[in-house]
Amino acid sequence: MRHILRQTALTSASFAFLYLLIGCLSFLVFPDPSQGGIRDFQVAERTLFMTVPKYVFLGRSVLDTPDSKVILLGASNTAVGFIQKEIQPRLACAKVSNLAMGGANISEVAQIIDLVRETQSSPNHAPNTFVIGVWYGMFADSDIRFSDPDRHRGDSDLDIEKYRYGFYRRTANGPVAILPPKWLDVGVMAIRPLLLVEKAAREARTGVNLLLTGRRSAQRTEAEREVATMSEQDKRKALEYWQGNMGKNGISETESNLLESTIASLLDSGERVVLVDLPIPAWHRDASPYQAGYAEKFQELSRRFGSRSNFVSMSMSDLDGDLDYSDEVHAKRHLADVWSARLAALLSSFACREKPDKPRISSRGPEQATAASFDH
Repeated sequence: MRHILRQTALTSASFAFLYLLIGCLSFLVFPDPSQGGIRDFQVAERTLFMTVPKYVFLGRSVLDTPDSKVILLGASNTAVGFIQKEIQPRLACAKVSNLAMGGANISEVAQIIDLVRETQSSPNHAPNTFVIGVWYGMFADSDIRFSDPDRHRGDSDLDIEKYRYGFYRRTANGPVAILPPKWLDVGVMAIRPLLLVEKAAREARTGVNLLLTGRRSAQRTEAEREVATMSEQDKRKALEYWQGNMGKNGISETESNLLESTIASLLDSGERVVLVDLPIPAWHRDASPYQAGYAEKFQELSRRFGSRSNFVSMSMSDLDGDLDYSDEVHAKRHLADVWSARLAALLSSFACREKPDKPRISSRGPEQATAASFDH
């Protein structure tokens, strides 16, 4: 028995030493970025965190600062359309972070907001400016959007990350935190060895994929998106895809009401909200059975909150050129530069002043990107 106990102790000590060694190695390979710095969550692939949902969930404590913060939220078209490195130089008054996640609906955007705010101390809420980019595809019920066979129905990508490392536990009423938010950084430090091993495995798979297919990822690069065009068959498939994602009843009333209540809650707490109507190519807009209901909801929200000094909405409906998009929704890089310039122009007068102006941003064309004229 003594021999068994001795071997068990030696094995445990060896494991602990190896775990600690891998943890130290993780800091050498991926140094911890300075807290409170400017952070672009879209570069997750180049970090220890690998994916945007994981980076958002595990890296959000960087947003717990008293500085003015602009937090970009939305789906993949927000991620590629609003370029953090283009907006930040135009906005010296605030630190810009892009937390948009591919495939997000309104429920997942609301989750991100909750996760950010629960990590922040109460005084650090006020300097938040949440930029919420929306289009009709984000108004799909979670039971439809998150119905993959390899996940619990309705579990978002963020829910998966909550459960993955045991920070949350599953209950009948949804995820319940085991690790208090104030201990998030301690928890992340504890799992760094696991993250490094996962990163190594992911890079190995990427290497195999590169050898077999000549590509590191199925995702298009900026250069590939810039030259991409859609055939008529591609357009038909895209419309069929979104009909499958949205269902037959138009945009979800549940998601619509959630967006409204989320905006109201943020405004009531003194935070600022910029609601952006993200354009899609004209062929898609005109063919979609969901666009009219979405446009009506966007105008309803703009009217309801338009009198609040800490709210502004922006439309870029003129930027609907078919050839400016790589597919049915994603702006090519040259158009993303225009999106980014328009948003920066609005934020410079809205987020950078103690008492924000009510800018009115033009939708008359790219050459008017910095004009001040917006119609609610």
